[in-house]
Amino acid sequence: MVLDAGGVWQVPNFTSLSDLVVKQEKLANFWSFLTAFAYFAGSVVCHQIPERSFLTAGRQWPVCARCAGLYLGVAAGFAAWLVLRRLTARRVAVRTWLAVLAVMAAPTAVSWVTGVMGAWDGTNAIRFVLAAPLGLAVGAIAASVAAKDLR
Repeated sequence: MVLDAGGVWQVPNFTSLSDLVVKQEKLANFWSFLTAFAYFAGSVVCHQIPERSFLTAGRQWPVCARCAGLYLGVAAGFAAWLVLRRLTARRVAVRTWLAVLAVMAAPTAVSWVTGVMGAWDGTNAIRFVLAAPLGLAVGAIAASVAAKDLR
């Protein structure tokens, strides 16, 4: 469905196969734009080393495994806090969040430091898993700030 100039939703009218092809090309261009934007945004925040990135259908993700764990963790933590706050209806002290943040950052910090030192460098799956707790904490803290649940 498309919104016409008068603000009314209309069912697209494909008068020919060429109309359908044009619509598909526009959609493909839109997805190409989104993909290019994701890779550009990823390049700003991540090294994007292919060996440290996940592949889906043979294509490299826009961020490395560690960054993917962080960002997906942030989304999960944000959503989890919004659900949990309805169940508990508690406010959380800033000191508590700082302690949670320190504990949840430890796996990421250990993974990163040991990798930089050359002592241990885990697989992409391990990097992802060790970064996710920090992302969860950051997401939950961001949600609690947005919901004004700090005391």
